[in-house]
This record gives sequence, C-alpha cells and structure tokens, in this order.
Amino acid sequence: MITMGNNESLHLASPTPTAAFASPLSLSSKMMLSSHQHGQSRLQSVAMPEAASSTITIEEKGITIGAENSDPNPTRCLRFKPLEVRQTDGGMVLISIIPDGFAVVDNEKFEGKKIVATESFRKGSVMYTGYAAMLDLSSIGQAFELKIYSEDRQLLSKHYNDDTHSVDDHAPGSKTSSESKRQVYGWDGFMNHSCDANAYFPLLYRTPTEMCYQAIALRDIDVGDEVTCDYALFDYYCDGHKIEACACGSTVCRGKMLGFQGLPLQTKVELLDMVEEEIKDKFLQEEHVTVYKSYLPQGIGLVTSSIDGSHLVATRRFEIGQPLFINSAELVPMDDLTSRVFLLDVDRKYILLDKDHHFIYRDGYAEMLGFDSFMDHSCSPSTEQEYITKHEYVVRAKKVILPGDKITCDYGCLENGVAKQKNLGTSSFVCKCGENNCRGSLVC
Repeated sequence: MITMGNNESLHLASPTPTAAFASPLSLSSKMMLSSHQHGQSRLQSVAMPEAASSTITIEEKGITIGAENSDPNPTRCLRFKPLEVRQTDGGMVLISIIPDGFAVVDNEKFEGKKIVATESFRKGSVMYTGYAAMLDLSSIGQAFELKIYSEDRQLLSKHYNDDTHSVDDHAPGSKTSSESKRQVYGWDGFMNHSCDANAYFPLLYRTPTEMCYQAIALRDIDVGDEVTCDYALFDYYCDGHKIEACACGSTVCRGKMLGFQGLPLQTKVELLDMVEEEIKDKFLQEEHVTVYKSYLPQGIGLVTSSIDGSHLVATRRFEIGQPLFINSAELVPMDDLTSRVFLLDVDRKYILLDKDHHFIYRDGYAEMLGFDSFMDHSCSPSTEQEYITKHEYVVRAKKVILPGDKITCDYGCLENGVAKQKNLGTSSFVCKCGENNCRGSLVC
C-alpha cells in the first residue's frame, strides 16, 4: 500500500489502454469527456434514444391531479416525462417533476430561490438524472410557464420565464440564420452558483430537442444543505446573467462569475474535466490549445501535491537494470511552442504544461514527454534513459526502486544520442535533492 499525505492525490496507471511497454503518449485534438448541468428524475441506467424525442417516459396509470392543483382539465390522467414541453392555448408550458430528496425553497440570502437536499447524499453518488429542453425562445417571444410537480404528481409551484433559467447552447447546429437554441431547465434551473460547488453534471446524451445528464455529489451533502453548481462549467460567456459580485460565500470565491471564458487559465484547466464538450471545444479553439493524451504505464503513479506539484512514484518494485517503461516523445516545432498553450491529459486529469520546465529543448524543436515530464531531478537518480529512435527512449532502474519511492533522473544527462541532439538548457534552478553529491544548481 502507498500512503499519501493530506495534501496529495495519487493517480495510478489506467488498467486498459497501455501495456507496460506500449507508447503511452498520443495527441488528442478533441477530448472524450463531457459535462453538463442541472437535473431530474433518478434512473439507474439511461438508454440512448433512437430518435429526436426521448424514449424515457414516466408512465402513470390512473393518477389524477385535483382541481386545485391541476391544469385546466382536472380529470385527465397525466403521463409525464421528467421534463416535458407542451403547447397550450396560453402559450408554451414546461412540466417538470422534482425527484424525492430535493426541494425548491426561498433563498434567505437574497431574493430568489434555492435548492436544498431533503435526504443525504454521499460523495460520488448519483443524486438524480436530469433533463433540459433545447428551445429557440426567440420564436415564442421568450415567454413560457414552468410548472413543478412532485413525484406523486402534486403541483408544487408555477413560475414564468422572468424567474426561471436557461443557458445559451454552443453545440454545432444550435445557431442558424433562423434559430438560436438555449438549454432550458426545469426545477433544477433554480440551482444557485458557487465557486466551490458540491455537485457537477456529466452529460449522458443529447438530441436536437433535449439533453440528459446526471447530478453527482462532489462531497457529502446532508439534509438541509443547499445543492449548488458552478455556472462556469456550462456557460461560456454568461451573456445577460453575469454575476459581477459573487455572493457564494466560499473561501475560494472568485469574486465574479463571468462564465468559463472569464476564468484564469489555470482555473480553466483544473475544471476542464467537468465542462461540457462544446465549452471545451470552444476553449481549445479560442485560446489556441493543444492537448496531449498520455497514459501511465503499469507500475508508475502520478502524485499531485498542493505543496510541491506533481511527481512520478513507483507502485511496484523495480530491480537494478530493469526497464520501467518505454516512452515516445512528441516532437514540437519551435513556432508552435511559442504560439500555443499546451495541456497534458494524464488518464483524464488535465495539467497545464510549463514551457520552461516540461519540455526538452533541442536544435529546431522540443520534446514533449507526456507523463514523464513530471519525473523529478536528482543528482543521484534512480533511473537512466537511453534513446532507441529519434523520439523513443527506454528508462531503466539504476538502483532498487520500492513502491512509494519517487522516480528520478539527472536533468543534466538528457542528451538524445540517436538524434545527436543535446539538451539546450533553457532554465536554471537550485537543486534540493539532498544527495551527498548534490551539485547545488543546474541549467537544463
């Protein structure tokens, strides 16, 4: 067992993508992970719909809503989906069913509503499955009515579009010369923003008419706790509803909520695994971002610490002379290096690469080593590398390496013998390896 400190997290090798000596680095121009916001009825599994209309229907037989709580026809039996759009003589109506475990209540901090938990949810649990309608509100003059029902079909409240919430949609095809779609939410449109939200909402599927997503607890949520989300995860610009003075009260409050585009670069990277795919794509395009995907080989872990950053550790024993892994470097032209932002996706954790410290500079290009960019220096290192092609190299143990040991190399010995390229050395630092032969300072 490897024990980490309170400020550390350990990422282990993915069990599926790579064998120990497969090349674990690939360039990814589009990410696979997508996230979304807000929600509805609890389901254990959701089937992908074959057509634009959802196949997910809540069937109720013989349920009648009384005259005081109903639509104009009090005797009809209702067959609601968790979120349903209806056209009536009075205009468009959204029917939304709030699942057990939640309540929409008045917000005591400021005018408006909030969502509170009426039962407890543990960290990582799926709290509910939710839906948003994809609507062009401009075609109906922005006017609609939202009716929130309980799971037993009792009408709880009515709201009009001036106090409900929708989000501009960025998916391909959502903006044309004739329409501009928005993501329109039901009961969970009253969920408030927090810069330290306790829930996030990965997308399950989307069609031209609706989105389906899960609500997952980021930490334990107790009865009475407000359920919050980070608006920056699903709204790129926040046009028309920016928060100039955030009142979330979090110790990590950003002060403002101007959408994902308004976040600092490092914060965008930290949140990237939770944003919806359309926002991720927009970010990659607008900020000229290249993402490299890299997999940890078996026996190698990546420890991330709030104190001293990221570094590689062994998760198994390696004997002297034993190969730890074979890695393939990405050769980056110097023009790209100076004009683009680079991220590393290590088993779905995004890391912003430092151009001074995470690349090996050669004559005319630089090598990007993927996960191996986070191997620490030591003047008495535990490994040594040998290039076998211009961009591939093998790393072997110079001493016995035990589970939990940091994996280290000598930054002063990074020559590429096959390409006959030296490490040009673009940065310097004071070495703190603590070895008896420590050289004190290095240029690498």
